[in-house]
Amino acid sequence: MNILRFAVITAFFAVLPFSHISASAASDQEIEALKKEIQDMRSEYENRILKMEEKLAGMESEASQAETTYSKSKDRAYPSRAIYNRNLNPSIGVILGGRFAAFSSDEDEIPGFPLGHEGERGAEGISLGETELNFSTSVDDKFYAHITTALVDGEDGVEVEVEEAYVETLPGFGLPTGATIRMGRAFWTMGYLNEHHSHSDDFADRPLPYRVFLNKAFNDTGAQISYVLPTEFYIEAGGGIFRGDDLPFAGAEGSDINSFSAFLRVGGDIGRNSAWRIGGYLLDGEASGRGGGGEHGDEENGESEEEMEEGFEELFTAGMFTGDTRLYTLDLRYVWAPTGNARDKELLLQGEYFWRDEEGVYTLVEGDEVREERLDGGSQGWYAQGVFKFSPKWRIGARYSQIYSPEDSGIEHDPYAVAVMGDWSNSEFSRIRLQYNHEKVGEDLTDNQILLQYIMGIGAHAAHKF
Repeated sequence: MNILRFAVITAFFAVLPFSHISASAASDQEIEALKKEIQDMRSEYENRILKMEEKLAGMESEASQAETTYSKSKDRAYPSRAIYNRNLNPSIGVILGGRFAAFSSDEDEIPGFPLGHEGERGAEGISLGETELNFSTSVDDKFYAHITTALVDGEDGVEVEVEEAYVETLPGFGLPTGATIRMGRAFWTMGYLNEHHSHSDDFADRPLPYRVFLNKAFNDTGAQISYVLPTEFYIEAGGGIFRGDDLPFAGAEGSDINSFSAFLRVGGDIGRNSAWRIGGYLLDGEASGRGGGGEHGDEENGESEEEMEEGFEELFTAGMFTGDTRLYTLDLRYVWAPTGNARDKELLLQGEYFWRDEEGVYTLVEGDEVREERLDGGSQGWYAQGVFKFSPKWRIGARYSQIYSPEDSGIEHDPYAVAVMGDWSNSEFSRIRLQYNHEKVGEDLTDNQILLQYIMGIGAHAAHKF
């Protein structure tokens, strides 16, 4: 019995190590199998993620290329284009603008240049300024519509003016990528300031060349096509046809097309913090009885009954012009953000040069006498300005503008104006500005002006252009 018990115990201890080895081997096999399964799953998901990343990169590349060739609106080097909402609910916005003005001179004329109503310096004291009502929406997948009406102080109270009312094609219209057609009345592409509403200007008034050559802005009725080329840097070309009612033209009759435009501008970035743009523009057309006074064909002589001195000065100052008019313009703009963030600090440098060439007849009515002189010549003007945002809410700026009296006018003085301003913006929707102007428009005509202005935006507010 003892021998049998000894044999069983001996056999148990002999088998025990082999049993442990078998169990250990089975456990290792399971571990290896589990590791292999995990590795296979990891490889499968890595391959799937890689394919998805490649697909995403392709989609981003296509989107980036489309944006570059069409609008490039996210780059400060290029003019921003609106992102149109495709639903049928219109975007509605209101711009409230008011001011207080004080002038040292009672004279409101510039010898040698008949001023239109919009080109005048404005009313003294407290005034409504200009309040804009904006409505815009996508009509459907092919057209976008916009209208801007302005409420302004007039001689007979508050007047309503239609500044813009146009229809513009969308990418779904079928034009080549980057091409756009605009039809109606608009602030057309001509120089830098012209296609901007005055409330987005850096100063409370426009420089002398815009006042005397364009009655503040050219917004005739017509059509324009523009094309942003599919290049690495910004190139835009285009042109338009117009009735010729607005200054620098006037007197369009019937359905005639009396003026046209052409333009080309280029731009790009300099490093990461700065951008530039330069452009050349032409307006060419016929004027019929162009004088000062109203806009869009409502010309007024505005001449007093006082006797005028002999010579050609009165012809240019108060006469009415009929003939061919060409206006050439060059503009340059440079933007620099020292910190890389334009919201914190920004320097804006900007300038434009104008050359008006005319050939025709000046007519002046003095009582029962009519004087006519055929004169060929032109006049020039320019301005340069700089604005520095030294903190997110504060800016300061200075501007110099000058115009050169028309050839053969007999006027020896070339009018000029100096402006300095400071403004505070609590947000992108509100701004208060204080400005001082010193104008020397004639040998004996000097005007010192103080302008206090507020600009408030309510509702939809389009991004400001470059």
